[in-house]
Amino acid sequence: MGFFSTSKTSHTSARRGHRSIFHRVDKDRRAGGLKASLANPNTTSRGRKNAKSELHAMGRSAHVPFMTKVRRSLGMRSTPRRKRV
Repeated sequence: MGFFSTSKTSHTSARRGHRSIFHRVDKDRRAGGLKASLANPNTTSRGRKNAKSELHAMGRSAHVPFMTKVRRSLGMRSTPRRKRV
């Protein structure tokens, strides 16, 4: 193989390790994602249970308003399709 190796494994593994050092989890975004999974009609009951337990462990409320659940189950969005970018 010599000096000009075409193998990408050494480069990608080095990059992955380097990125993980500086990655930080934003707790507000994590909580928002968990709360969104509670309102998502495609989430399984096991997924909802896990999301509720994680939210409680974070000290956050797992309450999702009823109208939000109804809108999400009917596929209604808060922003009309023509105004979305």
